[in-house]
Amino acid sequence: MFTVGEFSRLARVSKRLLRYYDEIGLLKPIHTDKFTNRRFYSAEQMPRLNRILALKDLGLSLDQIQRVLSDDISTDEMQGMLLLKKAEIEQQLQDELQRIRSIEARLQFLRSAEAAEPFDVVVKQLPAQPVLSVRTVLDSLEDGMSIFGQIMAVLPEKNTNGLFFAIMHSDGIDEGELDVEIGRAIMAKTHAPVPLHGGLQLSFRELPAVAAMATYIVNGPSANLLIGYSVIGTWAEANGYRFAGVPREVALQLPRAADGSDAIAEIQFPVERVAQS
Repeated sequence: MFTVGEFSRLARVSKRLLRYYDEIGLLKPIHTDKFTNRRFYSAEQMPRLNRILALKDLGLSLDQIQRVLSDDISTDEMQGMLLLKKAEIEQQLQDELQRIRSIEARLQFLRSAEAAEPFDVVVKQLPAQPVLSVRTVLDSLEDGMSIFGQIMAVLPEKNTNGLFFAIMHSDGIDEGELDVEIGRAIMAKTHAPVPLHGGLQLSFRELPAVAAMATYIVNGPSANLLIGYSVIGTWAEANGYRFAGVPREVALQLPRAADGSDAIAEIQFPVERVAQS
């Protein structure tokens, strides 16, 4: 048997925590000396303590842990709970990283605006373009990445098709109401539908020609796209243009780095001159 101090050292937990678990009946000492009231623990109690600590780190309350222990949950079941918790934490980390990148992008735009740097917006004429695309309503912009992955699989980059693109048909970017079209330019004049998962399919259509398309090149992760939109909006107002259609995002270079730092995209916004009064 081990004293409280010895068991605390072996288990890498505080003596205070052991006392608390004793008080609430979660982990009682294996023996308490009736004369000195000294408490002793056994190595056989180590698995129960580790089970308690693992469940606690998985986010369960002490009451929930007590019930789980009473149900004698297996190690495999705990492993399943761990995998779910891991996925949850990884998603939280991705969300926080995306938030940080968005802040960095907005600060970059602010620095450029404060320095009155010229905006590298190019106006060009675009011809009509045959495409294979799918249009659907998404809960969030991130949901579009799974569709994009499917399109990459059925229309691999190696073939003779053109660039990948996305078109935001929504009037704004309200969560849960994102009307988005995702697809790829093709060389053919017609094409049969291409099935995707979830009942979706790529359909052939032709993007209309645009007489004046304001374009801006964005380097780096997707969060930097917000810089491009801010730049084009500022440029349009300063140069007497107004928007004349929905914007396109064209992937000039798909990211290979995990953080997307090597990606290159072009934001395209149809514009027209504002009539002089």
